[in-house]
Amino acid sequence: MKKITTFTFLLLFSIGFAQNLPLDFESTTITYSFTDFDGGIATKIANPQISGINESPTVMQLVKGPGKVWAGSKIILDAPIDFSKNRIFKVKVLSPVAGIKLLLKFEGAGSFFQKLSSPISTANVWEELTFDFSADAVNNLNNQIVFMFDFGIMGDGGQNSTYLFDDITQSLGTAPILDLPILPLDFESTSLAYTFSDFDGLQTAILPNPYPVGINKSATVVKMVKNSGSTTGGCVIQMAGPIDFSTNKVIKVKVWSPISGKKLLLKFEGSPTDFDGGAFETEATSTKVNEWEELTFDYNSPTLFPPVNNNDNKIVFFYDFGIQGDGGLNSTFYIDDVRFSEVLSNLTFTVPKVKIYLDSASNQLSIDAYGEIQKVSIYNLIGQEVLTESTKGNNTIIQTSDLQKGVYIVKITVEGKETTSKFINE
Repeated sequence: MKKITTFTFLLLFSIGFAQNLPLDFESTTITYSFTDFDGGIATKIANPQISGINESPTVMQLVKGPGKVWAGSKIILDAPIDFSKNRIFKVKVLSPVAGIKLLLKFEGAGSFFQKLSSPISTANVWEELTFDFSADAVNNLNNQIVFMFDFGIMGDGGQNSTYLFDDITQSLGTAPILDLPILPLDFESTSLAYTFSDFDGLQTAILPNPYPVGINKSATVVKMVKNSGSTTGGCVIQMAGPIDFSTNKVIKVKVWSPISGKKLLLKFEGSPTDFDGGAFETEATSTKVNEWEELTFDYNSPTLFPPVNNNDNKIVFFYDFGIQGDGGLNSTFYIDDVRFSEVLSNLTFTVPKVKIYLDSASNQLSIDAYGEIQKVSIYNLIGQEVLTESTKGNNTIIQTSDLQKGVYIVKITVEGKETTSKFINE
């Protein structure tokens, strides 16, 4: 028999009793420490209904306090959750009322992301909810899982506001994992995740172009409907990496408006410095009715405050900001083809030809280019620069051993021109 050293015992102990996925709440040595908020109370209890798909002895109970609409609780794991490949989450739940939904949210060191479940089909019966993040903007930095039942609906603190959950698992889905987009955005790709997050009463949908005429005969566009009573409704899309405004500060967007004089506010955010006022925005006004036109957003103005930066990785769209929507035709807009304006110059711009190769075994990122590589910068998916190197020559090797596992954006400068690629550090 092999001798178990103290080090081996400690290692096995740390692996066996860490507060990480999967979570079944059965261990007597793990604390399963939850942080309650806004009137939610989470408690580990004996399973009051050992039946069906869940015969485990212990489960979590979440009570939504009286008068509380955003009550919930969260658990902090010992390590960030890796979303590189496993993007399917399953949770067993039991609700006293059918039709209730569970909001599952991930937060921590990175930007938060979340998904609302399908309605719970049957009251007082264990069932398993599935949350598929394959086409969502995620990161590998968050280590907190937030649970909110019946989000936005007032609780009563009683039996009808008492929910059970158990067996949180993470797995590889059957659907392809979609990449995040970079500019230009034409919404035509089937391999990119054009995932919009709506807020304050706006609804978006990507659909076939209902008006394929004039300057826009593309197949798909984005529809935006401002619901009745909404004045500040908007939507946000996350890009694959920071948007570079260093050489071009003019953005073009094709729009279709039912009324002339409607304004589209275009805002860029997502940088950690945005909490200190780093986000920037400007407006453009439509001049045509029921006809595609291209609006220009110029961020060159010296009076623009905050000024532009090269760190933001989210684009926010507000139509008719401050004006109340009606949810009908007069509050229905379409957008397409978001891009940087062509630089008016006699120079011919060509994207540098670059090839990258990741050798996970040796923790090396090899880069070959048809031209001199001057700089290599690597960003995580929330726009933080995690590594930068100045280089010379047509090829270079970047060590990735100090990077955490996850998806990264690499920006490569070749003879003054930049190109962006994505890689997964495993």
